Amino acid sequence: LDHSALHLRLAERRTQLIGHNDAMHQRRPPWNVTLYEVQEKIIGAPEQARSCGGMRSDQARELDQKTMDQLMRVVQEWVDLGGHRLESLYPEWAGSNVSSPEEAQEALRLVRDLATAALPDTRSLVLAALDEVGLAHPGTVGEWWELLQWLSGVEQFGNRFKPDLYNLDHPYLVKHLSPGDRWWQPVAAVFSPSYRAAMRTVESVLRTPSKISGPDALQAVKLAAQQVERWSRMSADGGVPRAPEGLGAALAAVTSLAGLLKRADKIFSVGDPLQKTHSDLQDRLARLASQESVAASLFRIRELKSHLVGAGFGDLLRSVGAGVPPENAAEGLEQSWLKAVWEDVVFGDPRLAGFTEAVHNRRQKEFIELDHQHIKITPGRIKRAAAEAAIEVMNAHPEETNLVNREAAKRTRHLPIRRLFQQAPNVLTAIRPCWAMSPLLVAELIPADSDLFDVVIFDEASQIPPAEAIGVLARAPRAVIAGDDRQLPPTSFFARHIPDDDEEEDDNQDMALTSDIESILDVAKASPIPEQMLQWHYRSRDGRLIAFSNEHIYQGALTAFPGTVLKGPVTHHLVPFRSHTERSTRSNPDEVEKVVDMVVDHARRRPGESLGVITFGIHHADNIDNALRLRLRDLGEHALDDFFSEEARERFFTKNIERVQGDERDVIILSLGYHKSANGSLPYRFGPLNQQGGERRLNVAVTRARNEVHLVSSFSHHDMDPGRSTARGVDLLRQYLEFAASNGSELGTTTGGEPLNAFELDVMNRLTEKGIPVTPQYGVTGYRLDFACGHPAQTGRMVLAIEADGASYHSAYTARERDRLRQEILEAKGWRFHRIWSTAWFRNRNEEVARAVAAWEEACSDASLANGRYAGKPSVDVVTQPPVSPVVAGPAARGARPNVMPGENITEYSHHELVALARWIRSDTLLRTDDDMHREMRKELGFKRGGSRINSAIQRAMEDAKI
Repeated sequence: LDHSALHLRLAERRTQLIGHNDAMHQRRPPWNVTLYEVQEKIIGAPEQARSCGGMRSDQARELDQKTMDQLMRVVQEWVDLGGHRLESLYPEWAGSNVSSPEEAQEALRLVRDLATAALPDTRSLVLAALDEVGLAHPGTVGEWWELLQWLSGVEQFGNRFKPDLYNLDHPYLVKHLSPGDRWWQPVAAVFSPSYRAAMRTVESVLRTPSKISGPDALQAVKLAAQQVERWSRMSADGGVPRAPEGLGAALAAVTSLAGLLKRADKIFSVGDPLQKTHSDLQDRLARLASQESVAASLFRIRELKSHLVGAGFGDLLRSVGAGVPPENAAEGLEQSWLKAVWEDVVFGDPRLAGFTEAVHNRRQKEFIELDHQHIKITPGRIKRAAAEAAIEVMNAHPEETNLVNREAAKRTRHLPIRRLFQQAPNVLTAIRPCWAMSPLLVAELIPADSDLFDVVIFDEASQIPPAEAIGVLARAPRAVIAGDDRQLPPTSFFARHIPDDDEEEDDNQDMALTSDIESILDVAKASPIPEQMLQWHYRSRDGRLIAFSNEHIYQGALTAFPGTVLKGPVTHHLVPFRSHTERSTRSNPDEVEKVVDMVVDHARRRPGESLGVITFGIHHADNIDNALRLRLRDLGEHALDDFFSEEARERFFTKNIERVQGDERDVIILSLGYHKSANGSLPYRFGPLNQQGGERRLNVAVTRARNEVHLVSSFSHHDMDPGRSTARGVDLLRQYLEFAASNGSELGTTTGGEPLNAFELDVMNRLTEKGIPVTPQYGVTGYRLDFACGHPAQTGRMVLAIEADGASYHSAYTARERDRLRQEILEAKGWRFHRIWSTAWFRNRNEEVARAVAAWEEACSDASLANGRYAGKPSVDVVTQPPVSPVVAGPAARGARPNVMPGENITEYSHHELVALARWIRSDTLLRTDDDMHREMRKELGFKRGGSRINSAIQRAMEDAKI
């Protein structure tokens, strides 16, 4: 691809990746939720709640998060009040026509009165009245009332007739009184003696002497016969029909009870209460009367239900208790809403609608490849642009160009750089746009009045005194001051030699000669200059190597990446204390021997890993260096020569703490040198650490290693009194001794971080179910892996890093950081990397689990993971991966030469022909100055030299050829 096409494709892939990330984490109105949050909530809900559905997306648009929260509270209250079981457990109250709390209270009072007073009292009166006359007890309240009504009739009948009427021969009387019905009574009385006799018999049982009509007499006899017949069926002791004395009270009570029951029936609609048996009524009324809580909450339940049905959740209410457990009702409502929101968001956003895991992974892979190509070809483009700019300057300043060319052609007697810069400043800065030198050289080589530089960059600015920087700042309008004010400042350490005569004098001189000097970085930080902290830490292949400094020096601001080995990369080697006759406490002979042993052992067993020894004092460093030289001389092992060679790429060194800034090695041995006095006390003479800023030196010392730090000392943190010294450097030394004694875990375990959300919990649980040892939130310094998967057989080794696209992914500032750099850094530290897209997990969880399992199995079987502590590429390579190889293009092939024959007079060539010839010469893409172009044109036209007319014609053609 040419650069334009590559840039377009790279921009397209970047836009797609950024677009998807933004779409996943964009807050959507009116709900104020992101799609990632929606998916996470759906995934985290119980299975029973996820079965809810049915809400339409247009309905969901009317419900924002606040409204949904209110509705969820409504559903929860409805469930808590028992609304889901009202109809099944309390059908009478559910079917009642109570429409207000007052009516519910009145209904409860009514059933209580019926259950506790009206019904039992009435029953007592009725049964007492019936028992008085020996009648059987009827079953229903209606039968009570009917029987009492009949007894009332008996009583009225007895008020007119004597009881003797019940003892007469009723069939006989009915037979002989019947003509009175069929004939005219006066006729019957004249012509029927039996009729007259029967009438006399009836009249004889009247309470008062009087006459009775024939029809009335016949009716009375029939009624008496019926009463006798019914009485004989109902009475247990025989006798004639009679009314009890308590009939009136019982009948009044039953009448009142019937009215109350009918009122209750209007409220509860449970059927004709008069047809219910006493026990049935008593049980039902007692049950209703005992359901005080239902009565109290009935109106609220109906109010809540009406609200939910009105909002369109009637189906959900019907499903509670059937398919959705009551405890999941509120979640079910939310799930119904979330599913509708998810559908509305996905279908309404083209960045999400077409998402598939395969397509998105392919886009990410193409972005990574294109970004690498972009980085690879960019140096060549920059060189080309710089060369074109240099040609323009050389054309604009031919005198300077000629001067520089002459100086370049000389073998001796060159102009001093400062004079050359004064005479050819434009061409010098054009052909060499970037100049690198120390601040002192700037004043020596570049004139003070020079303003040809656009920007000056200070590296390691913490070690540049302001006096040395002022002259550099004066030579450019802008400056970039890069440095770490938590590392070594400028010191006067090399001002003079430190004698070793006297311990006290040595310590004091150490303190004086390492006193800090203000740096240009300090000045810049005190000025209103914009400041930007670089947070990513690349050197350490295990985040625990930088964890101590990150915690105590940088306040957790650094981002470092975890290594694949659980074993701590920081080790403390405690040299046993022995009393020595030497007066100096700055170099322990036993510690010197221990360090030499470790160096030789490393050179033998791990020659492929670079090594450095850092001491806290130059005296101790010299002792180790001398002892090591003697040991190597005595061993005579030529196999060690390459490791200790001065020509090695990263040669072994022994340096004191003041000289080590800027160095780094795979393994660092940090030897304190200080030791206890003969009496076992620990002198607090820690040289530079005792002074202000001593923590900077410790910070430099403990951050030089890529793989491991081995701390060697003859005392531990237990030997140091926290209150003995106020120097922060000394206090941090004690804490670092404790940190090293814990193998780098004292700051905390490798797990922790933010609590897992529902999506992350689901991933962890399902991978664990597949037998994968998963550690979530793996890491200690800033950046934590979402999931780290261990090797099943190699205890303590992590093999697979799994990242999702949640908060950690979204928090990255750029697509390059999210989709390329973090993965490459982890792979460089020995990890295999696997990505889980939350949307893919949401849509097809089983398939994503299978992909993760396959990635883990492949990582476990990778043979490279078993070789060496770190199986990946060196982390330092990540910054420039793939290796930058600038494209230096050679001349391109020219096409056919224009038909412009040499040897003619300049006036014989048309302007068009000269332009075509100039363009043909330029078509090889080589950069030429105007003088070079004039020579090429004259050569092609056959002119040995140029005149005014020749030069003028060629110049016009050259200018038009550039268009």
